[in-house]
Amino acid sequence: MLSDSKIRKLKPSEKCTPARPDKYSDQQGLQLLVRNTGTKTWISAYRFDGKQTRMTLGTYPLMSLSEARQANTEIKALLTDGIDPKNKKRQDKLANIQAQKFNDYALDWLNERQRNVKPRTYQQDYNRMHKDVLPHFKGIALKDVSFEDCRSMADEIEKRVNKDGEPPREVTRRTIDLVANVLRRAKRERIIEQNPIDDLKALYPKAKSQHMKHVDINELPALLQAIEGYHGHDQTRLGMKFLAYSFCRTIELRMMKWSHIDFANRLWRVDIDNLKIARKHVVPLSDQMLAVLEEMKPITGQYEYVFYHTGMHQPYSEEFINNALDILGYAGKQTGHGFRHIASTNLNELGYMGDAIEKQMAHDKKSSIRAVYNHAQHLEERRKIMQVWADFLDLLRDTGEVVDFQTARQQIEQSLNSPKNALLTDVDSNALIQALLDKGISPEDMKRLASKK
Repeated sequence: MLSDSKIRKLKPSEKCTPARPDKYSDQQGLQLLVRNTGTKTWISAYRFDGKQTRMTLGTYPLMSLSEARQANTEIKALLTDGIDPKNKKRQDKLANIQAQKFNDYALDWLNERQRNVKPRTYQQDYNRMHKDVLPHFKGIALKDVSFEDCRSMADEIEKRVNKDGEPPREVTRRTIDLVANVLRRAKRERIIEQNPIDDLKALYPKAKSQHMKHVDINELPALLQAIEGYHGHDQTRLGMKFLAYSFCRTIELRMMKWSHIDFANRLWRVDIDNLKIARKHVVPLSDQMLAVLEEMKPITGQYEYVFYHTGMHQPYSEEFINNALDILGYAGKQTGHGFRHIASTNLNELGYMGDAIEKQMAHDKKSSIRAVYNHAQHLEERRKIMQVWADFLDLLRDTGEVVDFQTARQQIEQSLNSPKNALLTDVDSNALIQALLDKGISPEDMKRLASKK
């Protein structure tokens, strides 16, 4: 038999290996294994249904000799009653799991999810879980969650209607998915036999999709004039102008960093990792877009983000453009995202290459090889498109009326192709000296002219 003093003195013998630890017997099948690492593990050896079996009880000294003997005695009592101790252990564990509350299990699922999804996705799930799920399932055991519990939760969300009386249907559906994912994990782990809400989303069908609100082309000149005369913050006015010129997504505008701007090559390298579909693409910068960025430099040039709320010390919120458009009187008529629809429709009307327009709109699917490797596809055509579009908007704003598409395109492209008078400050000094020499001006003449300055 073993004693505490004897156990404390036990050390791995020379014959002890990872595969064959030293074994010391106590009584009634209780054994102590001493491994080559020095760890001491309690084992109960028994025979059930004619098969020799061993069960791990714990480690010494966390489980003392007396505690190990008590556990071994309980195992022998189960054997006397014809019960397999291993099955009993599994059943007890399952009963403990089933007795746990849904909220505890859901938080464990959420913690695991944090390691597998992007921070933005996790934050959205975290917010939904704490706002709509946990308060509703408080005190309900995991095994007792019912279809009606989940439907009641969904109905509570649906009560939060907007000013038009419409429920937040997408929020409802995503929250149902959240609960369903928790229950699917419980089903996979055999804690529950079935997911009670597999069909719940069918009761809350998707709302009919609507294009983002945008004005008709005939109303566009007045909108552009209103933006130009906006009397709010300069950042907001410039943000609306840049959005109209670039027809980018609002989130791309908000997350634009100065480090993403390649002024030398007149490119904006969009590198946003929290879009609904992660994308990277390039946007050629028109003269007007570059002018907006130059105006922004004194305001936010010292910060990381271009459109940065210097008071809140963070990028502007999702609604900063839409709120400004509402102030201008375009509530329900125009959204920031609506500029994309205006550009897509009218660039096609102007007769530009559809593939180039789609590439500039960054409509490639996530799985598209082009989306990964050909960010600069049709780049020269897209440079032309971006400049023509900006000039077209300026033409509408300045004239206050819509010009015939083909006439507008011809006029704008003609002005793009016509030579412009270059400023001396824009000319390379070596090229200027060579040009003067070619004109017959001698180096002595140039020195005299320079000295007169």
